[in-house]
Amino acid sequence: MKIDVFGIVRGHLATLYDIKSNRLDLDDMIIFFVIPIVLAALPWLTTLSIAKEGFNVSITFFGIFVALLLNIQVAIFSVFQREWREIANPRSRKLQAEELKDRNKLLGEINTNISYLMIIGCFALASFLGLYLATSAQSLIDSLLGRIASSFCIIVYAHFLLTFLMVVKRAHALFQKEYRDHA
Repeated sequence: MKIDVFGIVRGHLATLYDIKSNRLDLDDMIIFFVIPIVLAALPWLTTLSIAKEGFNVSITFFGIFVALLLNIQVAIFSVFQREWREIANPRSRKLQAEELKDRNKLLGEINTNISYLMIIGCFALASFLGLYLATSAQSLIDSLLGRIASSFCIIVYAHFLLTFLMVVKRAHALFQKEYRDHA
């Protein structure tokens, strides 16, 4: 099916591993999934509630980020396409091949993470648009649905931002290496 994105989600989850043990990293699962859910308890424990304008801002926020992420993905693809000149020394060539393999693995993981963020962004856009329209139809803010909507917003924002920080860190490491290699 052309719109099946579960492969991207599975791929993203596969990037949350401990590089030393090559196993799923429990700390990453806590950071990217448990913390956003815990933060979602705020509307239930306080009087925090997302106003209708908050949904409008969220639509703008995620719309901009989806476009930005697509541009980042294109930039990273250009790094992937960069040709490496082959080294004559066999030992150095072997090291270069390992380095290229590691770089391509990181590029693939970053691509998967960015694709995942774009899925989250599109899902968030559709959800916040629905919540914005729902607030026009009734007083959502003071209702049970208002707390659910506020919790949902917190989960989506926290998960998105934490995952985005991971992508930024990985892209930074990748680009720093590219800059060092060209120095």
